[in-house]
Amino acid sequence: MRKALIILGIAFLVYFVLTEPEGLADLLGEIGGGIADFFEAVMTFFTELF
Repeated sequence: MRKALIILGIAFLVYFVLTEPEGLADLLGEIGGGIADFFEAVMTFFTELF
């Protein structure tokens, strides 16, 4: 069952890349921005703590 879900997820990703490359780029940009914001908040927390 798990293997089928992984294959289905990969197939959806390939389909999404082929049909909407701009959408995937936007999605990855948003994820990257969120991760950067998270680490910036952690650094601000520790800077203010000490």
